[in-house]
Formats: sequence, C-alpha cells, structure tokens
Amino acid sequence: MSDKIICFGDSNTYGYDIRSFLGGRFPKESRWTGILDKSSDFEVINYGENGREIPSSQEELKRFDRILKLEAPFDLLIVMLGTNDLLNIFHPDMEKILYRMAAFLYHVLEQPDINQDSSKILLIAPPPTRLERIDSSAAGFDHISKEFSAAYRKLASTLGIHFADAGKWNIDLGADGIHFTETGHRSFAENLRKILTH
Repeated sequence: MSDKIICFGDSNTYGYDIRSFLGGRFPKESRWTGILDKSSDFEVINYGENGREIPSSQEELKRFDRILKLEAPFDLLIVMLGTNDLLNIFHPDMEKILYRMAAFLYHVLEQPDINQDSSKILLIAPPPTRLERIDSSAAGFDHISKEFSAAYRKLASTLGIHFADAGKWNIDLGADGIHFTETGHRSFAENLRKILTH
C-alpha cells in the first residue's frame, strides 16, 4: 500500500508557473508533488495555494483542520511555508515568522488525526529567495530568507518532528527569484524522495 502524503504549502507546492499571469500552474507531471505521486511508493495530495502564509487566524486554522479530517487517515503531513510571510513583512524578521510557524505546528500536533505523533510531520525550509536579481533593493529579503534553514531546523528539533532543508538542494528558480522552474520541481522531487525513502 502506498504512503499517503498531504503537502500543505504555497505557490511552490501549488506549482505556479510564472509564465502565466493569471495564477496558472505547471501540469501535474511537472510539479514536485505530481512527480512524487507517479511513484508507486506514494499517494501525494497537493494542498498548495498561491499566496498562502502560515495559518494564524481562526478561520485559516479551521480550514486547515478540515483538510486533515477530509484526508484522514494519512501517513505524513509536509509543511513548506514562510516565503510569503517574509515578503509581506515591511521589515523582514525571521523571529516573527518562526513564532508564527511554531504556533501553527503546536496547533497541528493537537489535531486528532495527528494526536501528538511528531513522526507524522515533515517541516521543509523553503529555498532562499533571489529577488536581488530583479531588484537590488530587495537584497535584505534574500539575506533573511537564508535564515529559514537554521530557524526551522531548531524548531523541528524542539518539536521532535522531521526536517528537510530545500536550501541545500540547488533548486532552480524562475526570473522572479521566488518560484520553481520545471527543473526546480524535478530537483525538489528527487531530493525529497531520497529523504522519504531513506
């Protein structure tokens, strides 16, 4: 039987294609979730959403809870979020993002379909942005985005959940310095598969 994996993320989980100006996405077979899903080892459910930040409001959390209930039972929840939180802060601050992610993950652990089972959660640090290539004034965001790795690693260790650092996977980003290219999606899937099958 295939492991059922829920992928909860932003546009890089959704598979947004920057060549589309209307929220279009890469075909399923070109998204990292779809590439993993093609394997007989995994049933991958894509809950990516363009523009999603780390859930914090009661409405957002209830929406997330409904996803877990709908998809239960499942073997693993993958969470990769934080980039939009970073980009939407006037003064980039990883401490604020980390606090928000910690609160969300504590909420996740309390859900009945997780039931404090930390082995069912994989937190992925998103790759650093490369905004400076299109706007030199955005270098500060790129610098702070490099802190996802250490910040999320420490949080995962504290909670006892799984951790992966996509910043080490040499993910190819599009011209906007944020979104994965098709090559980036393939590389992401290959690196994640190694972790999931280790």
